[in-house]
Amino acid sequence: MTYQTTSIGAIDLLKTELEKLIPISEVNNKKLKKKFRLEFNYNSNHLEGNTLTYGQTQLLLLFDKSSGDVPVSDIEEMKAHDTALTLIEEMAKEKDRPLTEQFVKELNKMILVKPFWKDAINFNGTPTRKKIEIGQYKTFPNSVRLRNGEIHEYASPEETPAKMGDLISWYHDNLDTMHPVQLAAEFHYKFVCIHPFDDGNGRVARLIMNYILLKNDYPQVIIKVADKENYLTALQKADTGNVLALIEYIEKQMIWSLELSIKAAKGEEIQEYGDIEKEIEILKREKLTKSKIFKTPKVSFEVFNHVNDELWNPLNNFLSKFDDFFAETYNEEYIDGIKIEKTKTIHSPLLSTQRMFSDRVVTIKKYVVFGHYLEEEDISGIQWERKMLSLKSASKKIDFCIDCTLHLNESTYKLTITESNTDSPTMFKNKTSLFEAENEYKTWFMDDAIEGIIRIVSNHMLEIIKSDQES
Repeated sequence: MTYQTTSIGAIDLLKTELEKLIPISEVNNKKLKKKFRLEFNYNSNHLEGNTLTYGQTQLLLLFDKSSGDVPVSDIEEMKAHDTALTLIEEMAKEKDRPLTEQFVKELNKMILVKPFWKDAINFNGTPTRKKIEIGQYKTFPNSVRLRNGEIHEYASPEETPAKMGDLISWYHDNLDTMHPVQLAAEFHYKFVCIHPFDDGNGRVARLIMNYILLKNDYPQVIIKVADKENYLTALQKADTGNVLALIEYIEKQMIWSLELSIKAAKGEEIQEYGDIEKEIEILKREKLTKSKIFKTPKVSFEVFNHVNDELWNPLNNFLSKFDDFFAETYNEEYIDGIKIEKTKTIHSPLLSTQRMFSDRVVTIKKYVVFGHYLEEEDISGIQWERKMLSLKSASKKIDFCIDCTLHLNESTYKLTITESNTDSPTMFKNKTSLFEAENEYKTWFMDDAIEGIIRIVSNHMLEIIKSDQES
């Protein structure tokens, strides 16, 4: 049975044209395989939330290197998915080997690597966590709540084994009667409806779909992350009974794959619009990750803004929660140890008329920190302080200070955070180091590190106040 869609005739013509060009030369075939490998791994994983960029994906898969601050789990996931792609390519060459449930389970096990815990949402909307077992069918419901609040039901855990058995049987029953592209597309949809695993269902669905295509000598289909909305819309239309919407969507992607393959077979350029940008990104990853950045006004300014906006301000805001424990709190800033004084301008009324008719040309400085110009001054230290005076619960006057100091060195910046306290009205003492780190200028503090710093400082202040109250 073949669905009479608008694209199926074009697919048959392109397939015939490609067959006439086979075998493809080794050089051109290598380029084509590289293109499909990168596009499929990158896009299929990104559809599910993987954070590796296209450049990082290429660096990882082609050179087994990683760059940038990316989760280890994303790197493992990408490598595992690439291994699964190689497996389906090899398995597809064995024309007599039947598709089995065990093979499907092995793919899920391969791409998920190892069991893990995952955040989830209960049907009542409350957050929870569940353990993801790999390579075995789900034991808990995995239906999802849609944006409109409705629940989209997948097969229940009890139904899943029987439904997967039925799906494999359906595949073998239609193997010789359906058009291979339409068979692969409909299998993909039926698999997604069951959602047999706790995680990895979308990636396994796309892997099996491409296994079916490769087994029938068709090129892979790539669902591009840039086209995600159209892909999801086609799936949603299929959910309403219009399965042709998804089949036609997959057929359009097949036309792209066949046309790409024909270009490669003819020795034509298969680089697409946007690939140049990808190559530039890859070059940056390869070259700039090994490079050293030295201190300049712009570099110093960027580091200052990073620490000020993303670390000190959130920390200072959190410390304000302790204000009620003190008689007075305020902030101070320092440049190279000199306190920044707040000033104001007082105008003389006698000069107001003259000012109305005078024009001045003022040069605008780009990199200004607390009124100091980084273009003109070689600043090496920037300091933020939060003073917390006279702890109310103490039996004698005791003041506290949280000090955050940014040291700007030639090729690195160093951040130190200390707490000091005193029972003297003149000088802080009793210093405690709370945090210290030195980074290259190309490395920023990540969100989880910043949260950790805030937690360390806040817990320290909490313990101080608790211990004083207990004494």
